[in-house]
Amino acid sequence: MSDTKRLQGALKDLLKILKEEKEVLVKNDALSLEKIVARKNEMVAIIREEQEKGVLPDEAVRSYAMEIEKLQEVNQLLTRQALSFQEEIFKALSKNTAVKHNTYSKEGSMNRTKEVSIIDQSV
Repeated sequence: MSDTKRLQGALKDLLKILKEEKEVLVKNDALSLEKIVARKNEMVAIIREEQEKGVLPDEAVRSYAMEIEKLQEVNQLLTRQALSFQEEIFKALSKNTAVKHNTYSKEGSMNRTKEVSIIDQSV
């Protein structure tokens, strides 16, 4: 197999993986995402190896690269959105973890106790 064909094959496989990744990100399936990232890293290693050999890109390689770039951008946006959503959920659930009550200790001084619950129970 020529080096250009191997590069095209790797890019085509990476494109398929990125499409799967997009579906998994939309479904918010973290277990599947971990497997996909491992496969994606394998493809990136092959592509990097071909680039280091000095393989010259043809029109098909450029076309795959453009599609990959667009899909990778979409996947990054979906990832950021999912992280932002999870951070907001965590903030909403744990906003009540600050110093909660002032009480007196055995010595008669003020004690501040903390609630360590991650769930906001102040309904």
